[in-house]
Amino acid sequence: MVFRSIVTALKPQPAPTQRQKGVHEYRKFRLSKVNSNYLQREENKCQVQSSDILYYESNQLPSNEPCEDRLSVSHVRGTDMYIFSVIDGHGGWQCGSAVKHRLPYYLALYALEDKEITWRNPLNKDDWVQPIGGDKYMSWLNDYVFDVKTAESFTNRYKRRLHAINTEEFELEKQLKRAFEDLDDDIGTEAMPDGQRITKDSVRRLLTATSGACNCTAVVNNGHVHIVGLGDCRAVLGSVSQSGVVSAKVLSEEHRTYNPVERERLIREHPQEDEDIMFFDERLCGILQPTRAFGDVALKWSSREKVLLEYVFDEPTFVPNYISPPYLSCTPDVHSAQLNPDTQFLIIATDGLWDGLSDEESVRLIHNKPAGVNSATWLMQHCLAQHNEQRLSRILSIPRAPSAATLGTILLPLLYTLTHEACTVLGSLYRLLEMLKIVQTPNS
Repeated sequence: MVFRSIVTALKPQPAPTQRQKGVHEYRKFRLSKVNSNYLQREENKCQVQSSDILYYESNQLPSNEPCEDRLSVSHVRGTDMYIFSVIDGHGGWQCGSAVKHRLPYYLALYALEDKEITWRNPLNKDDWVQPIGGDKYMSWLNDYVFDVKTAESFTNRYKRRLHAINTEEFELEKQLKRAFEDLDDDIGTEAMPDGQRITKDSVRRLLTATSGACNCTAVVNNGHVHIVGLGDCRAVLGSVSQSGVVSAKVLSEEHRTYNPVERERLIREHPQEDEDIMFFDERLCGILQPTRAFGDVALKWSSREKVLLEYVFDEPTFVPNYISPPYLSCTPDVHSAQLNPDTQFLIIATDGLWDGLSDEESVRLIHNKPAGVNSATWLMQHCLAQHNEQRLSRILSIPRAPSAATLGTILLPLLYTLTHEACTVLGSLYRLLEMLKIVQTPNS
């Protein structure tokens, strides 16, 4: 299992108030000393120099190697803009890694106002974003991100952005969507080899394009938070009124095959397709549950382009009734909220958290957590505690390298507080280690 978490804060969290009647009483449990230490060994806390965020905490508990999921925390230089991004990879780690390193640059390019763009050099990474000091998972230089091909892609986007300054009106929501779409387009374009020669570099780029990644990103700037969602992630805003009432508000859409809105969109976009085949086994083309994601070019490229995949990997990429690609989209939904004295938490999580905790429960857990406890670990422990013995046994039986087509990644939240305590939590659960045994105790 992999847990990776962060937590950010603006002001010290007020002492927990007495729980109201009807509030869910959480099961109390304890971990053995060895297991507790194991959960806490990757805990981290970092102060943030921001008008909206005081600090964040993080935690990680990996079990699969290499891990397919990523966490990105970065600051846009010369501004008060911070970017928190959870990447839920599938079918390989390569696409998640590329999105982790490259998405902050594209978001900065498109989210900054026109006057903030002109002085920056597209070939100088120091002009754009920097990882937050506590994000020790950021390997800025140990990646192919800054090679000639990717630098050329970003430079071309920069030139188009400059040209748009005088020709297009700046709309932040439109710009955030374009950042996602352009990065995905560049990942696919770069995977096409130059000429007929297939090199190691070509294979590496193809592996990036053929694997996939869902994403949920929070862009925090000037008292506003903008949620950009792609795939099966969810963002929940937690508020606490002056009277102490805790509430949760969903700020995202789930792009999955069981979402009626997504099904209707796909049917409308592919009128010639057989609905039963397109949603076979409740998956898009019988392959993926998410209907929007980075990468996964096997559901985006034309049949002619997919011949390259069969040639390089010597495996068929047959999809039944593959008539009118692309089926998979990389256009995110954008939801914005203005921070006010009542907004305390923003929880961004992939689907795994919501399998164990509801929106309201997650918000209340952070609101009522004991002082001094790492928020990431706190949510991690309670999410695990929701699994009964049979479910834990089933998770323990999952193979070490499960197929993305047969197993949905279970993730804990990206969470950060905006007016009182901000926390970001990311994690994914593939299987529980045997040493992580939760011992429940009777309620006191």
